[in-house]
Amino acid sequence: MYERGSVLVTGALGGLGTAIVARLLRDGAHVIATDRRHDDASTWRGQFSPQEQSRLRIETLDITKEAEIEALKETLLRENIAVAYLVNNAGVAGSGPPDKMSTKTFDIILKVNLFGTFYCTRAWCGEMRARGFGRIVNFASAYAYHPGPGEAPYAAAKAGIIGYTHSTARDLAPAGVTVNVIAPGLIWHDRLNGVLSESDAAEIRSATPMRRAGQPAEIAGVVAFLLSDDSSYITGQTLHVNGGFYMTG
Repeated sequence: MYERGSVLVTGALGGLGTAIVARLLRDGAHVIATDRRHDDASTWRGQFSPQEQSRLRIETLDITKEAEIEALKETLLRENIAVAYLVNNAGVAGSGPPDKMSTKTFDIILKVNLFGTFYCTRAWCGEMRARGFGRIVNFASAYAYHPGPGEAPYAAAKAGIIGYTHSTARDLAPAGVTVNVIAPGLIWHDRLNGVLSESDAAEIRSATPMRRAGQPAEIAGVVAFLLSDDSSYITGQTLHVNGGFYMTG
């Protein structure tokens, strides 16, 4: 597994990204972990074993900036590093009432979630098409279907990712490149501390048939499956990993 090239993961330092990177390294992948943050990269790297660290590369990358993505693409090409697997995990949330929603908030949420997915897919899917193999995993949200109050930009961005995934999957399928999207529900991780109140989290848990938040490792396992040969005949699909929250709307 993963013998066809490296896995590039966006939004890797913290939250779901850390769990995804940890699972991929455990499975033997060579991982290019990208994130806009870099101050704590060395500390973050230290949580992995020396053997895992030998297969881990960290790159500072702002996925809202096309020039940075293209520069990283060119660097990897010069070093003959093939990106055969892409995990578009990076995302950001924000909320507000429709009549008071700022253009800046709406813009950055769409820029990171939707445009970031587009920029990275565009950058690396051509190589995948040329080689006749590729795996792309995008991230939507159960909120694309059942958003909470004030979540218009986030819901719009995540719904856009689902449509983008389905269309891109159709375009790339003849070349042996699969494109799928995961729609998580409430997945509790460190980046939610101070962002989501306990009362809001409790409300989401109560609306989830399984009555609990998911764990990052549960998302990482689905990512690993979608990158594996076991998913070779699956493309253009939205996998709901949300404890049944999708059914409650």
